Amino acid sequence: MLSIWSLAPNFSHSDVDGLRHALSTGQQYLSKQFDDGADVVDLVKQRSHFVDQVIARLWQSHLPSNVNAALLAVGGYGRSELHPYSDIDLLVLLDDSLSESPPAGLSEFFTKLWDIGLEVGHSVRTLNECHQQAQQDITIATNLLETRLLCGKPKLYDDLKSLTTTDKTWDTKLFYQNKLAEQVQRHAKYNDT
Repeated sequence: MLSIWSLAPNFSHSDVDGLRHALSTGQQYLSKQFDDGADVVDLVKQRSHFVDQVIARLWQSHLPSNVNAALLAVGGYGRSELHPYSDIDLLVLLDDSLSESPPAGLSEFFTKLWDIGLEVGHSVRTLNECHQQAQQDITIATNLLETRLLCGKPKLYDDLKSLTTTDKTWDTKLFYQNKLAEQVQRHAKYNDT
């Protein structure tokens, strides 16, 4: 896939203005590709890839590599499907030992994401908190199935996947029945459209 940095090579890739410019240049590139008839599925994936690169750059500049945390893309963004004007759903997964004191650079990281113009929805949870909330709420369980690692510790991500992709969280039959009921309820809410 094309690197966003190849589209904006003459700008700083570490300050707010440079990152904002890189995102804008990437969006202009994608808009032109769309106008020229490029495959929309490819463009949606490319947009996700562009945003991944910017978010990774910010994460690496605000959180040291020895912090036992992982940054995950969630939902549609977790599936690498990022439409124009979509929000970016992120999960910061912390080792349980960090539950009382999140990493120092985390607040600044989120501030910079907003400063460069990204619409970010986020949560910060420990592995145990993710597991408990997934057991209680099927929507959270589903979101955790649609995650991918952006930055940070792969072991944390692997541990999360181990907890959420097996029957440790939901019995398979019960999960299916609840997802079906959720869909029926959502359709009824919108007059079966």
